[in-house]
Amino acid sequence: MSVVQPALAQENRSITISGVSSFSLIEPLIPQFEEMTGIDVDLQVLPYPQVRQRSMADFVSGTANSDIYGQDIVWLGEWAEKGYVVQLDDLIKRDLTQEDLDDILPGALDALSKWKGKTWSMPFGAYYFLMYYRQDLFDAAGLKAPVTLDDVDAAAAKLTDPATNMFGVSMPYQRGAPIASWFLATYTGAGGKLLKNPPENFAPTLDSPEALEVLTHYVDWLKYAPAGAIGHHWNDQTVAMQTGRIAMTPSFSINGTEFAKPERSVVAGKVGYTTMPRLSAEQEPVIPFGGWAVAINAKSEKVEDSWTFIKWLTSQDVQKQLALINGTPVRYSALEEPEVQKLYPWVSEIVAAEKEGQVFSDYRPRYPFYPQVEEILGLQLNRAALGEVTPAEALKIANEEITKVIKDAGHPVE
Repeated sequence: MSVVQPALAQENRSITISGVSSFSLIEPLIPQFEEMTGIDVDLQVLPYPQVRQRSMADFVSGTANSDIYGQDIVWLGEWAEKGYVVQLDDLIKRDLTQEDLDDILPGALDALSKWKGKTWSMPFGAYYFLMYYRQDLFDAAGLKAPVTLDDVDAAAAKLTDPATNMFGVSMPYQRGAPIASWFLATYTGAGGKLLKNPPENFAPTLDSPEALEVLTHYVDWLKYAPAGAIGHHWNDQTVAMQTGRIAMTPSFSINGTEFAKPERSVVAGKVGYTTMPRLSAEQEPVIPFGGWAVAINAKSEKVEDSWTFIKWLTSQDVQKQLALINGTPVRYSALEEPEVQKLYPWVSEIVAAEKEGQVFSDYRPRYPFYPQVEEILGLQLNRAALGEVTPAEALKIANEEITKVIKDAGHPVE
């Protein structure tokens, strides 16, 4: 990656891209694109908060320091409604066949890129939230894969042994996006939904008995987590699993691929997976969905070159190459590759879940107000984890404040 300069100051045949750490996985493939097109790529890999800050600074000021931004799923509605990014429908109609579009996972395309019937980005990585666990430790202890939240409690208690630096379960508890995202994934997996029934009723459900039960479990899991977990980001959770210190790690499939790589993980070949724990075994499983797309800055003067890169990045050939690296392609053809399924066996379950409608993309609603929701919820959940308030108090405060945000945004709350 080269020294960063504002996109508009670079040569005409160059583009600047800003994304989170998962975008670094495309770096080895970029020379292919540069040789094929003559377009130089300046890839900037930044921490999650910095991608948010840089993109919003660019959009609000009307500049183009990056031509392409990685777009978290929860930013879609905000970016679309405020016209921050280029609408892509005409370019898609011009350049992509229906057969090509049909190969893209419908859940990924609809959730990551479409807003009110229009397309504002193209999906880059489809992330599915699963429960990863140490199959070897479970087998040795005579345990089955956890199905319910109570199962997680029991297995965590049995497998925690601080004397050997082994802990039962690890979750992010850091204030903000880490604890908010992982709590909502746990709540969704247990059958909850943050909003009652949008667009008819946007009332938040954090004051429900189900939300309280989930948060009580979530906070109690600190007993079975490594020291310092109260400040853990999801990256800390991933490292703890990779280094063999954790028995269970609910996480996105992009992190599951890191557990499976022997060059990076001491637990490669020892990890099982299942759906997120439920309140009762009788409930149908739900797979929370997230991921990233790529969008073109509406102020970029390099729309065609940016679109050329996006077409390349989301093409069948490149998605198959990326599937072997990150296990999170957005195409059926890549997920169904035998080599990909051998490396990351959960992808076959993901294909089935997509076809059976078990994937839930709005576990973090994509409406423009969500960033405010995440800030409120992330603060109150962290306070509960720190013991500053009870779980019930945290959820009550969050529910009241989020209700006000949603009402102020003009949505019905009943």
